[in-house]
Amino acid sequence: MGQAGGLDMLSGMDRKYIEMLVANDTLIDSDIIPLDDGDAYTSDYSGGSTKINDRGYPLRWGRIIHRTKKSVGIEEVSTDCVVATVTRSIDGVMKIFAPYQLSTRMRHSLIVKPFSEQSVRRARFMRVAESNDPARNWKLNGVSIVHGGTEHSNVSIREFEMRSQSGEFISLKSPDENAWPFRIHGRTQLATVEGETDLDVRVKVQTTEVEPNMVVLRSGYRGKWGQRTLLPLRIENRIGDRYVHTYENTVRAQPRPGVFHAVVEAISRESLCDKEAPVVTRFWGIPYTVQ
Repeated sequence: MGQAGGLDMLSGMDRKYIEMLVANDTLIDSDIIPLDDGDAYTSDYSGGSTKINDRGYPLRWGRIIHRTKKSVGIEEVSTDCVVATVTRSIDGVMKIFAPYQLSTRMRHSLIVKPFSEQSVRRARFMRVAESNDPARNWKLNGVSIVHGGTEHSNVSIREFEMRSQSGEFISLKSPDENAWPFRIHGRTQLATVEGETDLDVRVKVQTTEVEPNMVVLRSGYRGKWGQRTLLPLRIENRIGDRYVHTYENTVRAQPRPGVFHAVVEAISRESLCDKEAPVVTRFWGIPYTVQ
């Protein structure tokens, strides 16, 4: 916790107000909504369903989030700037419908794997006045991207690009970049696209395994499953003992106006294709506006 001269810069009322904003702001609170599929359902993988432990992927799978727990740490950067770090613990199960070999017989079965993940994002607040009313003193000035996944992972996202046909462009090479979507005079200034327009997405993923991962782009809103689009593998590169795979696809923006998160998620192949392997994931979530 930041301090000045050994004393907290925030008053108790200011701190409670900022904590209230973090708890209730829809932009801050919508980051993990696309990660919950609700059930296993068909993906658009075109390789055909294969039995567990064979090359390929099952056609039906999904993530179901059972519990989330949020904690907030407040850093007093200066007398005029406060940064809140929002950390969520996410617990759920991965459901996978796929055939597998049992002795000499083939069976179709539902496989359920538990997973535990963590997501992190930051929110920046700027002082705009000096008064006895915290609501007049502090405004949410921006949010960072969301990043997270399972604790032990051999998968990492190295780069994310999203481009609309109108020329709007997002490019990130690290979750720690200061990619703050600023809020000015109450208006959210994010990457903005028209509803039902095409977006070209490109993601680079680094892994220690030569096998490609399942990489999907998710978006959604509260009360809906949203959409999950497969990003097919386009380019394979090897750098030393690691592999950098590039995934690309064209996706359709949400049909309704609002603020959403484009969550790109990389899931290790073993998570979906090996009965005994744990769930291994990495994800980034980037907010954007549909008008």
